[in-house]
Amino acid sequence: MNNLFSRNKINIEVEMHCHILPAIGCDPEFTNQALDVLMIFQSYGVNTVYATPHVRLTRPSNTHESILERAEVFKKQIAENKIKVKLEVVAEYYVDEGLSRLIDSENLLAYPQSHVLVELPLRSKPDNLDDIIKKLCAKGYKPVVAHPELHHYLRYDWKMIGDLKEQGCLFQINLINMAGYFGEDAIAAAENLLRSKTYDFAGTGAHSRKQLQLIAEQVLQNKDYVKLLRNANFKNKMFSQKTS
Repeated sequence: MNNLFSRNKINIEVEMHCHILPAIGCDPEFTNQALDVLMIFQSYGVNTVYATPHVRLTRPSNTHESILERAEVFKKQIAENKIKVKLEVVAEYYVDEGLSRLIDSENLLAYPQSHVLVELPLRSKPDNLDDIIKKLCAKGYKPVVAHPELHHYLRYDWKMIGDLKEQGCLFQINLINMAGYFGEDAIAAAENLLRSKTYDFAGTGAHSRKQLQLIAEQVLQNKDYVKLLRNANFKNKMFSQKTS
């Protein structure tokens, strides 16, 4: 499985969406698995991994401060295990009233150049979506819409996709969704969105070794998928934190 991203010329030097940040005092097995995931990414030729914990009203324990605290503990464990991949953290912000307040009250945990990962509800467009996007852009942020292939109301609504792009939104695919983890509908939508050049970025969306293995077997070994992904010309490299 070594160097799958680079060998297949997908050129994903940066993993920008995964859920591997351990909680402080969590089960050591979770931490060990998170370290294993980083070592797998390292073997794939990835130099920077962004952990993207969810921030939403229903997860009040995930705050700006608590995420950074957890990251510092994890970074020490990464160094102790001599893993060379650089870990960074951003948040995956759920579009709700909590996000509206966060935009007003604090700096968001964002990628370089003020790109912010946002997650929409799966089933229906939030009433305040346009207001949230306008507020983010007014503050100088660039919204990155996570995994549109999962959203029933968005994935085939070309007018809505076009409107969001005109407002300044970018789009990011989760490769786990091409691996069948969320069903055939998500696969078909991802293929369609790739063909239409909708995506700007790619992430795995992985939570575990098992999911990375599934991506390796079902996506990165599939010549048709690799061709679609290669032709997307993802811009992940702009988030690289590789040091010389």
